[in-house]
Amino acid sequence: MLRNRIGLLTLALLLITPQANASWMPDLSPTDTVSRMKAEDLLQTRADGYFVVTVDAITSTPQMSGVADAPGPRERYAVILDGVVDRIVTWDGYSPHRIIDSYGVIVKLPASAGVKYVDANGVTRLRPITQGSIVSVAVAPNVYVTPTYDVVQLASVSSYEEPTSPAVTETYSPVVTSQTLSSNDSVSMIIDVPDAGNLPSTSRVSVYTVTDGRSTTALGLLPGQSSVTINDLPHDQNVTVKTVILDTLTNTETVISNTVISTPVSSTPVPTPARDAAVDRATIPAPVVSSSNVDSSGARSVAISVPAVTNFDPTTTWATVMVVDKQSGSTTAIGTDGTAQTLSVGSLSAERDYSVKVVVRDLATGQETVISGQDITK
Repeated sequence: MLRNRIGLLTLALLLITPQANASWMPDLSPTDTVSRMKAEDLLQTRADGYFVVTVDAITSTPQMSGVADAPGPRERYAVILDGVVDRIVTWDGYSPHRIIDSYGVIVKLPASAGVKYVDANGVTRLRPITQGSIVSVAVAPNVYVTPTYDVVQLASVSSYEEPTSPAVTETYSPVVTSQTLSSNDSVSMIIDVPDAGNLPSTSRVSVYTVTDGRSTTALGLLPGQSSVTINDLPHDQNVTVKTVILDTLTNTETVISNTVISTPVSSTPVPTPARDAAVDRATIPAPVVSSSNVDSSGARSVAISVPAVTNFDPTTTWATVMVVDKQSGSTTAIGTDGTAQTLSVGSLSAERDYSVKVVVRDLATGQETVISGQDITK
């Protein structure tokens, strides 16, 4: 519920209204954001970038607005899970997408894939929105919450005027000089760090790539080296590339991230779907919590009536019931054989809210269709 998400911060610069020039802004008080997230028992609170978005940025997404009855231009969207950008997908706002259909709050990225700001030296920079960035929502002046689809605007907030001057690239920013699509559809990426040789000998330089799900690959630069090749990156995905400089005298790190970079698209033919997501949504009823009990130790157990999955074939379909902790994202998953049945789930906290859903996966394409049921509330 919203009351469990509200935290009063001391942010001086407020988020824009929908009529202003952007729906993203830098979070100027990340320490307060971290404190709020820890109070909510959220697991990831550390990030390279902290941002705030408008409520309108969430409510205007295709899932919420009901707009887009035909494919539009492919644009980048952040998939936010428990306040963290878990994935960045390129999507037309309409076509089925297994990531978007599965979970997370969806917010469209600005065209620059980042937010301009003026640094302490008066230089305009671009802070990129990347996998692992932490995002809050402004619901009133100085009131910020973790993104959810039930977030509501409590009061108007002031506008954020993004600087109009061109953003200056930071020193030691990584540069992707080439990408190669391999025969197995993975991508090899050559990355340069200009001027890396000018750093003092007490500095250790590494190049990181971060892909969807916040999966990270890192390679260190040897003395005199300024270029690395990172292999086995996924095709047709948005990848974050960053330079991490460790000062061995102070044991402090400087992180310089690029805006996400799209990897090449594979020419391998798209597999033929074994299921129809629209038919599944129309024919599979929502799961129902038929009973809920709390024992003397405070542990909750529930019985969930699971509907039959139409046209279920175990060679082409995978189906499971998921009970997801709304705060931590911790999930209990139970596979089913596609028949109507009642399943028992125990060891849940009586002090937490949970969502219940049936997830049907098309094994031919990997696309997942989510049938949401009633929530389990404390």
